[in-house]
Amino acid sequence: MKEVEKVLVLEASYEPELLLERMREILEEFPLDLAGKKVLVKPNLLGPWPGESGIITHPMTVKAMVEALKERGGLVQVGDNPGLRGYGCVGRVCRETGMEEAVGPYWTNMASSPRSVALGSRFVKEVSISSQVLDCEVLVSMPKFKTHVSTLITGAVKNSFGFLVGADKARMHAAAPRFRDFGELLVDIYQVRVPDLVVMDAVTAMEGNGPSCEDIRHLGRILASRNGVALDVVTASMMGMDPLLIPSIAVAAERGLGPASLEDIEVAGPFEVIPDFKRPSTVPRMSWTAPFHRLVFALLSHRALGVDRGRCTGCRTCEEGCPMGAIRVERYPRFDASKCINCYCCYELCPEHAVKLNRLLRLVQGRV
Repeated sequence: MKEVEKVLVLEASYEPELLLERMREILEEFPLDLAGKKVLVKPNLLGPWPGESGIITHPMTVKAMVEALKERGGLVQVGDNPGLRGYGCVGRVCRETGMEEAVGPYWTNMASSPRSVALGSRFVKEVSISSQVLDCEVLVSMPKFKTHVSTLITGAVKNSFGFLVGADKARMHAAAPRFRDFGELLVDIYQVRVPDLVVMDAVTAMEGNGPSCEDIRHLGRILASRNGVALDVVTASMMGMDPLLIPSIAVAAERGLGPASLEDIEVAGPFEVIPDFKRPSTVPRMSWTAPFHRLVFALLSHRALGVDRGRCTGCRTCEEGCPMGAIRVERYPRFDASKCINCYCCYELCPEHAVKLNRLLRLVQGRV
């Protein structure tokens, strides 16, 4: 008989007292041995966007979790490795997201002490992982409820990509440029340190072509589970996607890290498929029609990405974040299609939302 994993769904807002109450409920439902233990809270801080943007884990949810963990005797640190490169970028993201104000002395710069770890992956042999991830006794992962053009969802498994320090994120994209291969590589990284608890900020939800777009809607939920794969299955299902279309979920389930379907999950609380939820335009590339969509994509890929010149500031974030050196910023970004692997790092990291997916490409791929 299969073990049934549990996912808790709670109604919530960003009101501090309600959030603290919800975090206490979660720790009651999924108790952890915390007294005197080193606890790392790992949010999703993609870049220097404020909590209200819907792009990052809201600092108030992290603050509430820190307080609840401290009440139970945990020795808490909070940290992440944002998508932006450079040691100094971590401090900038901490300040500009509001995380510094929210968690104060509990913040740790996870870029300051990387260690090389053998990965056992078929794509790369070793990676640079933050020491805080390797040394913590309890890991609480706090992803954001978001879509993602490269991975379809941003959830528990994808949140572990933030274990990586510095340029290693770009190296991973270059090592596994295909969608399904990159999903497998994400699971390889997730297995370096599987979280003890996953708590997802779904008070606001991102739809469409995430993980850094402006399509945000109020959902009013916090999701939690001991099993990150189970939580990702529920997240994908709420978005109206088949969980097994998500490469990271499919690979994790194959490896016995969690369930592959809702049938093996007990969902406690208000669960529903979100009406008219906009999925990423890349979803058709994961379906049975994928060969057709890949062919069309290849024909149009030389114009897959564009720039909104009214928004672009020439900051070079896209150029610095490109794992293949396919972008050069003169006044505006110029894309070298012969080098581009369609990883969408430029789209993901642009602080001004100036990098756009080509409109014709979105229509042909079947934007849903």
